Amino acid sequence: MAERTDVLGARGYEQLRRAAETHREDLVLRFGAEVGLRPAEMTRVRLADVTSTEDHFFLRVRDADSVDREAYLPAGVEHDMRKFASAADRDADEPLLSVSARRLQMLVSEVADRAAEATPRLEGVSSRDLRWRFAATMLSEGVPPHVVCALGGWDRLARLEPLLDDPNRETVVRAIEGAEDVPTPARLRRTISVAADVGESLAVAATGEEIEQTVCDRLAATEGFRFAWVSERTGDGLTPQATAGIDESRVADHVQTQRDAATAAMDSHEVRVVEGDEGPMALVPIVRDDAAAGVLAIGTTVHVVDAEQDLLAALGAQVGAALAAVERKRLLLADTVTELAFECTDDEAFTVALTRALDCSLELSGVVPVGGRSLLYYLVVDGAPAGPALSYAAEDDDIADARLIEDYGDGALLEVVVTAAPTLELVENGARVRSLEAENGTAAIEVELPGDSDLREVVDGVVDTYPETSLTAKREAERPAETDTGFRERLSDRLSERQSTVLAAAYHSGYFEWPRGTTAEELAESLDVSAPTFHNHLRKAQQKVLTAFFADRPTEPPTALDE
Repeated sequence: MAERTDVLGARGYEQLRRAAETHREDLVLRFGAEVGLRPAEMTRVRLADVTSTEDHFFLRVRDADSVDREAYLPAGVEHDMRKFASAADRDADEPLLSVSARRLQMLVSEVADRAAEATPRLEGVSSRDLRWRFAATMLSEGVPPHVVCALGGWDRLARLEPLLDDPNRETVVRAIEGAEDVPTPARLRRTISVAADVGESLAVAATGEEIEQTVCDRLAATEGFRFAWVSERTGDGLTPQATAGIDESRVADHVQTQRDAATAAMDSHEVRVVEGDEGPMALVPIVRDDAAAGVLAIGTTVHVVDAEQDLLAALGAQVGAALAAVERKRLLLADTVTELAFECTDDEAFTVALTRALDCSLELSGVVPVGGRSLLYYLVVDGAPAGPALSYAAEDDDIADARLIEDYGDGALLEVVVTAAPTLELVENGARVRSLEAENGTAAIEVELPGDSDLREVVDGVVDTYPETSLTAKREAERPAETDTGFRERLSDRLSERQSTVLAAAYHSGYFEWPRGTTAEELAESLDVSAPTFHNHLRKAQQKVLTAFFADRPTEPPTALDE
């Protein structure tokens, strides 16, 4: 099990329960860690939703007025539910916990603070960590991952990846050999070898095109693999980028006939194997910055077994990481950049619709790419109170979450998780957002790209998705040779993707201000990580920033001000 996600562990959970001072606190902890409920789901738990079959209990988990799923209910938790209901005089049709989801989150934090007095590592434990404890327990007891997903309400298996060991040479060999020391199958040894060879090649590749072609060439030249091709995800389709061992016309046929399977692989972050006229083909998602950027298709001579699928999935993630690193470096080191300006009046864009509906204006003060094809917006709204703005965001299908950071009376600073937007289309095509301002239904967006970018593809990607968007300006600009460029370059090379994301989110949300504009727990929730994981990434990022600033800078003579 990966300790980085299950921060509690069995012992930590018991210590947390011992810190509970009321039956309600203990029941909330058990709902999270033993039933896998979210705080909002806990507020809707009723005795009437408990069912049984033979000697087992189940709980109908409600989403508003409908049943979302059925969770397994340990007998001990069922007993405590009835005991609490009796003491609190709750009827079977009444919610057991008559408080808000936010209050339940605070309750868990309060218990964690008490537990941390004796066990400091429990500081910052959240309701999200309780659900990770539930998943870790289920998996350790041999419950299949897809069953754990169903019980806990996770929408895809990829959600549990942090709890599962990444496949490597040793774990694969142990899994194949078992206790009888059976020799490693040649097929699996071959897959391990080619994955290692490709990984070494990616480390020296200078461009995205070189990365994609190298992967295809190495795979197609390996015994047992017939061909390989890479296609990039563009809007709702796929655009072939590199091929080896197969005609481009055949690749076009594959893209057309296997579109649904490829989309399923990218959406689930899982390898899909399809049977074609020529034999099996593995569709491997290329995961870049926690989002699938494309698919690597590999024709095989025999069916791909589960162990090979795990290795190929890891290879897809490795290719995605290499592509992301090359793109970041390309933008950072470009001598010239292309600056594009867009005007958008499309009501499908949240910022446009919000300013039109509330007759207000807004400005993007910061943007952070996060996992799962989404962006973290920090929006300064002017001319509309926080309440209506948050309510509007809650009703928008493209907004996964929104919260208030600071209330200005007739305006506010909001943190918004956006899953679809013109800026997201631009970022996924390699752009860096420089500014976004919107007023009364019109948004002005400015971005920059490396000078050698395919501008037609970038512009078409936005306009195809948001037709009421137009390019208003394009200009080439020389990147000034400023001393801070080298500083940022060093940091870009040293910070991991997650460290950079955490640091940027903390900065834009006012975490470093006094008083703080947000808490670590709130930021962790927005970034979909546990509070301890957030603190860990933030401290490492801060250490690297300070090291680059103090330790790596050349010694300079003091100025008059220094003296």
